[in-house]
Amino acid sequence: MRHTESYFDASDGLDIFYQYWLPVDRPKAIILAAHGLGEHGGRYRNYVDYFGSRGYGFYAIDLRGCGRSEGQRGHVDRFEDYVDDLRQLHDLARLAESSGRIVLLGHSYGSLIALVYGLRYPDGLAGVISSGTALRDALPYPGWVRALIRRAGRVLPTLSIPAGFKPGDLSRDAAVVEAYRADPLVHSAASLRWASESIAIREWLFDHAREWSLPLLMLHGGADRICLLEGARRFRDRVESERVELRVYEGMYHEVHNEIGKETVFKDVERWLDKTRPA
Repeated sequence: MRHTESYFDASDGLDIFYQYWLPVDRPKAIILAAHGLGEHGGRYRNYVDYFGSRGYGFYAIDLRGCGRSEGQRGHVDRFEDYVDDLRQLHDLARLAESSGRIVLLGHSYGSLIALVYGLRYPDGLAGVISSGTALRDALPYPGWVRALIRRAGRVLPTLSIPAGFKPGDLSRDAAVVEAYRADPLVHSAASLRWASESIAIREWLFDHAREWSLPLLMLHGGADRICLLEGARRFRDRVESERVELRVYEGMYHEVHNEIGKETVFKDVERWLDKTRPA
């Protein structure tokens, strides 16, 4: 596969890093990936290895404030900045590739970006894959604390707080956890503005779920202790479209693509991609 790394200028001037892998022949489709909080697109090589060998291309962004992109670690002024950045990468992929078929993959926090994008810009996508959907986190914060965080995000927007999850909850594969801990490009910071924007966009997604129209595949570990399965189920139940499929992998933790038994996950994704391919 051909691997390329580059940057584009975000609307507010930040340099946003992205990379892509393409097969020798014309790709069957492009998978466009948005990662989770504190990580980066380079951690999705399992997707690249599996789907690249099957004729798919893969584009991955480092979200602002993450990986090799500019910006305060774990901070965003407004959630729409993530959506705008993803739209720029989507436009770049559409201009560069002749496939015409792009599927959006969002994992964990990236799932929120992918779902918002799918609701607002469905015409440019063939479907969406939401992994470890972050619509309900496992943090034991009561409602009044979350309300306080939303107010604090306006007063002290750049103040950072711990992200609140344990690396051991990512996967049962010890090698994955150790690699995460040793990765210099990951971080565990989150600003108060990031937290307040996250709470607000979850509410928006539930309010607009009935407007969903694209094919949607939701992947979730049955033993996920970071993002609770309840959030994914609630969104699926609110979507009126019959084009939503929820796959739950019993015993798996948060990163199903980095889990023991991940081959089963990839085979399910491959079948879904084949099923949603135009006739």
